Amino acid sequence: MNRFLVNGQYSEATGLVQKSKESHYGKKNAFLYYLDLGMLLHLEGKHVESNAAFEQAKLLSAELFTKSITTEASTFLVSDNMRPYYGEDFERALIHVFSALNYIFLGEGREALVEARQVDFLLTKLQTDFGHKNIYTEDAFIRYLMGLIYEDQGEINDAYVSYWKALEAYDKYRRDYSVSAPKALVQDALRTAKALGFQEEVRQIQKRWGGQITGPQPKDAGEVVVLHYNGLPPRKIDSFFEIGFFQGWGYVNAVRPEGQEQEQVEQAASIARSILADEMIRLAFPKYERSPYQIKKMAVRAEGTFATHEAEVAEDIGAIAVRNLQDRIARIRAKTIARAAVKYALSRKIAVEVQKTQGEGMAWLTKKILQVANTATELADKRTWQTVPDQIDVARVVLPAGNHNIVLVFEDEHGNTVATREMSGVSVAAGKRKFLVVRTAQ
Repeated sequence: MNRFLVNGQYSEATGLVQKSKESHYGKKNAFLYYLDLGMLLHLEGKHVESNAAFEQAKLLSAELFTKSITTEASTFLVSDNMRPYYGEDFERALIHVFSALNYIFLGEGREALVEARQVDFLLTKLQTDFGHKNIYTEDAFIRYLMGLIYEDQGEINDAYVSYWKALEAYDKYRRDYSVSAPKALVQDALRTAKALGFQEEVRQIQKRWGGQITGPQPKDAGEVVVLHYNGLPPRKIDSFFEIGFFQGWGYVNAVRPEGQEQEQVEQAASIARSILADEMIRLAFPKYERSPYQIKKMAVRAEGTFATHEAEVAEDIGAIAVRNLQDRIARIRAKTIARAAVKYALSRKIAVEVQKTQGEGMAWLTKKILQVANTATELADKRTWQTVPDQIDVARVVLPAGNHNIVLVFEDEHGNTVATREMSGVSVAAGKRKFLVVRTAQ
């Protein structure tokens, strides 16, 4: 998959995903199948088909999430790997982001705005209804996009409101993900505030975010917005460590088992009181590892002009993913430790029963076999959306109406040119925005 992404072979990657629907994804990972399929079709430019896949992902995620809340909230003896995957909060939100982008490329701005509003609705609902107290509570990038869409449709007041909310969201992004408000966004907010006669708001924007009011765009010009999907996403890996049994047993009291699990925990509790040695249990938690990539910056230039326009980071998906996992790792650890402690205690019970009938040697062997089995099966849930980029950068260029050849220059962190790419015959309409997307993963 990664090789196809690096080489820009999106149709081959789509074929690989479709071929692997049963063998690689299976029923438990159907949500990830539709995420990867939707993203690859998006990169192929098959926006209708992409949104159809994303719709399947939305329905499946909602169904599985609701089931997890209503029927699985109290279970912890089953490893997360055995459950159907319904996605991280940020993954579920990003479905709507890329669906909105599909509609933008299809020229269906109203539908794009509907998807954009769903991001805010989902993140708010997770906070208020389900107590997901995460850092990622609003998506600044989608607010930014909403402003551009509204302005394209001539709805200046709505555009200004979206730009203002985007700026406030980027203040949070700066603190949490080290991503500041794009300079172009500041200019958008100033321009629309001035057009509406909001002089006090202009002063507030300049005081908080800086920027100078620029002149109006020429009437015979349009704007090209290049979205740069850069890098491979961070991947989840196992983080192993060991603790003493009695350290782990304290976490069992933090969970609330029901039904058959309650009986097993009560049995384990009586066994725990008889365990004198402070034996070790092995645990596995997920953590993200950022994927390295060489390209760090992109600049855009139209042929026949000398000015270059640097892309600005608008969405650091990798940083959001890492912080999202950090926000909920305490809940994961509590459940993992409790599960490992109960499994360890129950394995001791089985060993005692074996000793009664088959002797001490077989009991010791049984205990060790069960401990090895418990350790081998105690792996972290490392499932994640594989085809999403690590970052989304945005470059914007104002050009005269007509057809243009656009040159993209990709640089490493030292400013050395890594690659160039040309987009030929880009049609620009007066007073309109033309959205383009480019993907790099090297």
